[in-house]
Amino acid sequence: MPKNLLFTSLSLISGISKYQEKEEGSFKGMEIEKNSTFVISGTYSNVNNFWGISVQNTGTEDYFYTFDVEEDTKFYSKGAEISADQIREGDKLKVTYDGSVSLVYPPKLNAVSKVEIVEEKKIDE
Repeated sequence: MPKNLLFTSLSLISGISKYQEKEEGSFKGMEIEKNSTFVISGTYSNVNNFWGISVQNTGTEDYFYTFDVEEDTKFYSKGAEISADQIREGDKLKVTYDGSVSLVYPPKLNAVSKVEIVEEKKIDE
């Protein structure tokens, strides 16, 4: 019995240390963590009169998140800084935030620091 307890204790300790020594850029679900910031990708859309990003999951569920634009939030397209009003419905976005999500409806990404257009919606001619 004491050997099992010791093994369990060592397993817990090694599990905790592995978590703390996580490599930069490791995957967490649909997000990529880099230096205490998270990046999530999705399509900018309007769902039930809420603007945000629709995230396509490879499983059975898709997700929708809203986010607030703060004074220090930066917007980019093709490496150049742009204004927030240049983002259009259907654009594919990469949103950098602090990793926390407010449990409201719809869920809201907190402390968004950067929004990047990675693919613009094609305009029908």
